[in-house]
Amino acid sequence: MDSNSIINSNRIDVVSLGVGDLATLAVDARVAISSADVLIGADHHFQEVYQLASTARCIKYPSPFNKLDELLKLYAGHKITVLASGDALFFGVGRSLCNLIDRSLLRFHANVSSVQACFHAIGMPWQNARVVSLHGRPTSSIRRELRPGIALAVLTDTISTPQVVAAELIHADMSESTVWVCESMGSDEQVVNTYTARELVNSNRRFHALNVCIAQLNSNGQHLPTFPGIADHLFLTGSRPGFGMISKREVRLSILSCMQPVPGEIAWDIGAGCGSVSVEWSRWNPLGKIYAIESNEERISYLNQNREKFGVEDNCMVVHGVAPAVCGGLPKPNCIFIGGSSGALNELLELSWSVLEVGGKLVVSAVTTESQQVIDDWRQKAQETQVTAEWIELSIRKTIASDRSIRELAPVQILSLVKPGNMTTQLVV
Repeated sequence: MDSNSIINSNRIDVVSLGVGDLATLAVDARVAISSADVLIGADHHFQEVYQLASTARCIKYPSPFNKLDELLKLYAGHKITVLASGDALFFGVGRSLCNLIDRSLLRFHANVSSVQACFHAIGMPWQNARVVSLHGRPTSSIRRELRPGIALAVLTDTISTPQVVAAELIHADMSESTVWVCESMGSDEQVVNTYTARELVNSNRRFHALNVCIAQLNSNGQHLPTFPGIADHLFLTGSRPGFGMISKREVRLSILSCMQPVPGEIAWDIGAGCGSVSVEWSRWNPLGKIYAIESNEERISYLNQNREKFGVEDNCMVVHGVAPAVCGGLPKPNCIFIGGSSGALNELLELSWSVLEVGGKLVVSAVTTESQQVIDDWRQKAQETQVTAEWIELSIRKTIASDRSIRELAPVQILSLVKPGNMTTQLVV
């Protein structure tokens, strides 16, 4: 990134206003505001700092927000201070600025975040707490964090209200979890109320728009998996539980082990079926993004339902179409899994190997004799790479009613290859 394409070499100050009043600002933060030519923020920010910056030009955040770079270019050469609610580097404007501007040109001024203030208000240590923001994200994304025994902080919005959060807890069989709703922290209107999830979902209270929910999660029994190896019957396939177009758990775990998900990386799942590999990959790798490629409309429907069920809609992206035709516009991957090829396996192998980043991983599974032969031929051409290939044979014994039956799965061949070279892992922010 060339920061000079966004602004000149002037430094930009970013002031986190925290949850208190101006008295909580450090001296250097107050100076950054009072000496600014241009303040960028929201109307309520300008009202809060007016006595410090009555002569600055106040410019509201752009809408849509992705035009922030244009705004910064427009005022290049001026002394710019950006104002942020709470902590700019905690689900705030700081992330966008870091993606636009060289960090050496940014000076951040710290303050107390709303989440920190909430945990202090209820007197709960929070070093092991999980935090999820529902601002502009599907409410279902909370589901990946619902694990018994943890403390969870939820940043709500006008759609994902405290009552909606409580409904998610009840859906996860956590109705007796304790939920603190912390409203308008740091202001004269600050209030904290305590509920069980069951009580909160039935509450008629209209909470202040600025609220955070803190939940101590307690399970009544059943809950979504908290460890890799999601049971087959939990995936929706349109068939009997545990059947349908999914990679079965034992095979899926071997595939994921070969894929080795890495935070921040891009993966493709070609022939995703109902999405068991993509969904499990994205559930345990929330900072990565996987593109699930599938052409069958019915499977796409179940894939979308599974994404929602497991709370991975934000990082498991569905691509409806036939590979390789639909792959051209996708981001370059660090990992590709081929689980279905519709007869074009050789072509997909060639494409995958050509588009993979250096150090990237290619993982292929095959059941039919024809596909296994294509894989064997391909393996012969890849002798110079780090290659492992293994057969997995499964025999699953289940007791059904008073009978004992054996269900045999066809042998599955898994091929794993690493593209030669060193793969650079970028910092995830």
